[in-house]
Amino acid sequence: MIRSFLWNTLLRAQRIVMLLTICITTAAVFLEVIMRYFFQAPLVGIEEFAAYTAFWLYFIGGSYGAYERSHISADLSQLLFKNKLTYAKSHFATSLVSALSILYVLPWAYDYVKWGFEMNEQSRSTFLGDSFSVVYFQASVLVGLALMSFYFFVESFQWFRAAFIDRSVPESMLVAREEIDSWIG
Repeated sequence: MIRSFLWNTLLRAQRIVMLLTICITTAAVFLEVIMRYFFQAPLVGIEEFAAYTAFWLYFIGGSYGAYERSHISADLSQLLFKNKLTYAKSHFATSLVSALSILYVLPWAYDYVKWGFEMNEQSRSTFLGDSFSVVYFQASVLVGLALMSFYFFVESFQWFRAAFIDRSVPESMLVAREEIDSWIG
């Protein structure tokens, strides 16, 4: 019960972040186009703000893709392995390698955010009247990679269980996870 609540809360938070960042990024770009081409008065720094906001969209979206098993991959294992157990073993290996690869670069992301706090780097523009700390946008790299690693470890555990313990592959694991009815709820 509590595990399901935490799992769903994490997914809901990711969906909310994706929804907010896509709305903010789209609105910022739209506003810049209107200001620049209709009023010949571009907003200074809005492109920078849109790009930083898009960082959260990209990395949280990447982690959500890892959860959904809909991330970009060049998967030829269905063509190579007709046996479902062999297929499950190959997916166990690839998801474990993905998780470990991300885990390998995670300390660099942490050092990047730590450095950002130490340097207190500010944006070069004064969008909305003041410059803003870019560490909040650098943190998206750390959060996104941590979530991706977590989801790949969960997936590798599921493939391990299917391949080596249960010795059967549920049909639900052969496709991307289904989207829920309400994107936020």
